[in-house]
Order: sequence, then structure tokens, then C-alpha cells
Amino acid sequence: MSSTFAPSATSTWSTVRLTAKRSWHATIDLSARRSVLLHILLLLKAKYGTVDAKISYIGRRAELALYSQAFSAWEYRNPQTLSRRLHSLVVKLHLNNLAVREETAFAMEQAQIFEVAVSRKRKCSAVDVSVVDKRARYESVEAVATASPLFFDGNRDLLQHVCSFLAAPDVIQCAATCSQAASQLPAFVTSIEVTTVAMSKLEATVRASFFGRFPNLESFALTGRMQAQQFNFQDEKTLVARNVLVRSVLQALSNAELPKLATFSLNFCYSEGLKDHVTSQVANVLVGPDSRFPRLQTLSLVGNCISDDAVMDLYDAVALPRDALANESKLALLDLSQNFIGERGHLQLQEVVTQFASRDSALVVNVMNNLLTVAVPAESL
Repeated sequence: MSSTFAPSATSTWSTVRLTAKRSWHATIDLSARRSVLLHILLLLKAKYGTVDAKISYIGRRAELALYSQAFSAWEYRNPQTLSRRLHSLVVKLHLNNLAVREETAFAMEQAQIFEVAVSRKRKCSAVDVSVVDKRARYESVEAVATASPLFFDGNRDLLQHVCSFLAAPDVIQCAATCSQAASQLPAFVTSIEVTTVAMSKLEATVRASFFGRFPNLESFALTGRMQAQQFNFQDEKTLVARNVLVRSVLQALSNAELPKLATFSLNFCYSEGLKDHVTSQVANVLVGPDSRFPRLQTLSLVGNCISDDAVMDLYDAVALPRDALANESKLALLDLSQNFIGERGHLQLQEVVTQFASRDSALVVNVMNNLLTVAVPAESL
């Protein structure tokens, strides 16, 4: 489908909810459902080579699921998207089976972070004042011995100019040389690009305070494995760990003050089950009424198994009315390509574009390679 939505002058500002999904069921008779079931069985036969009793049962269950989830008769009967809709169903059902393990792992990580924070607070309160004074004297002597004031005292403009030629990892390595560098250089980092593998190597407590080190961050991109490697069902441990990682990153982000953040990307780094709970967290933290990121213009969520329900959460966060004190969203680009968004999600995204246009704001939504073909029936728009 086209990567941009053009607002329609006749569009109504109504949210497309689940209650309207089943109104088309009365127009579908048994012959139409048998036709869809036949297409499903043909796809299963092409994959497994035969259609026995077990494959037939799987086909009937798949047809029932697609019948229940489809937004319209056109979407339900569309043979061009049937294969991908079946694939999305299999993927999300499998990921949903890992939901309990994910919740347990995330709760354990958050408990660990809380315990470390409490432990550090107790240690700080128990330290004698005289010990603090001695430690301060020792640290001041060490700082003089290891750090030259030529570079770290009174040369902020020079440091910023030098850091502008360095990538974020190089600046962070330089910041680790001494306490003066650690207190100054992270403020010069404006862009961070990191993989899920690299981020997972950080301790949970470090990730919890990660964004607090970079107060002037303008762009953050977390990227995982692309294409089929993302859906390695046999490696369930990695699937769970990736979701826990992204949720912990979002939790850390919710406690950070990043007034200059303009671009945020989570591409191929988490996999949604049936509830789309991670994207719901993204919506609340980044674009909701309580967001701490007033300059956010680009949000990229490519390849994360996002479905229509997640689009509804994004719609609620971005487009629904806010209180008088809240600023209007400055979002200009929403990239949701290579996900599992169907007709209902596409229609709601068109509604978001229309609402932005009504207040003279241009919003581009990328929905390429989702569950709809290029040709959408005019009566559904």
C-alpha cells in the first residue's frame, strides 16, 4: 500500500472499534466461507504436501480465526493477502504462548533494579560524614593526577567541537577516562544507534539510568535482527529476552527528561503477541498526553508484528483530545512498515492523518508491506 495517507474531506472523526467488526458477517454465506477454507487448505497442502485430518483441523481453526478477526468481507475474502494473514496469525499465536514467561522475566528484572536502588540508598545513608570527607580528598588528588585541566576545565566549546566528529561509542569511551570527562562528555552526545545484542550486554541497573546520562539526546535508534531471523521460534529464550529488553528501555525512557529528542526508532527489536502490549507502552511513553518529549517528530516501529489493536493505542495517544495545558503532538513521520496491520488499522491511520491536517499539521504514515494490497475498495475508505 502507499507509504502516505492523504486526508479525505469527507472523513468522519470516529474511531473504528471492534464493535463494528462483525456487522459484515450477515453478508457472508457458507459457500463463501468454504471458498476461503479451500484457499487455506491449498496453502497448507503446498507447504506440507498433503491434507490429512490434522491439517484439515488446522485449516478450519485458521479460517474461523480469520473470520473473527477480519474487519470487512473484502479483507476476509481477499486471496492476495491470505498467505500473509495466515503467517501473522501463526506468529502472534506462538508469541502469545510466551506471554507468561515474558511477564515473569520482566518482573524479575524490575525487582532486581529496585533492590539495587534500595541497597545503594542504604549504603549512602550509612556512610559517616568523616569518611565522605576523606574520600572526597582522595578523589580530588586522583582527579588532578589523571585529568589535565587543559581539556576538561573551561574548554566546553572545544570539547563539544571535538566530540562532534566522534560517534557516540567513542565519546562514551572518552568519558570513561576520568571523573571530569564522565561528568561533561555525555552531554555532547546527540545521537545513539545501538543493536539489541549490544544493549542486552548492559546490566539491567545500567539500562535503568541509561537515558539520564544524555540530556541533549536528539535521536535514538534500537535495531534488532531483520527478516526471518527475527522469528526463530526454536529460540524462545531470545524472543522473550528481546521483548523484556525493549520494555526495560521504555521504562527507563519514561523516567528521563529529554527535551530535545526528535527521532526515536525501535526497528525489528520486539515481537508483539495478541495484545500488542509493547506498542501500547510506546504510545503512552512517547506520544501520549503525558509524554516528556515535546519535540518528537519521527517515530519508527518497523518490523515488530504490530497489528490493528496497536494502531488503536497509537491513535488514542496521538489524536484524541488533550487538556488545555498539553501541547499538540508535533509528530511528522510515523513508520509502521513491515508489520501486521490490516484494514481496520489502515482506516484508523487515515483518520489520524485527517485530524492532523485539520490543525494544519502534516503527518506522513508509512504502512508498506502490511496486510493490505495496493488496491483498497473505494467503499471501505
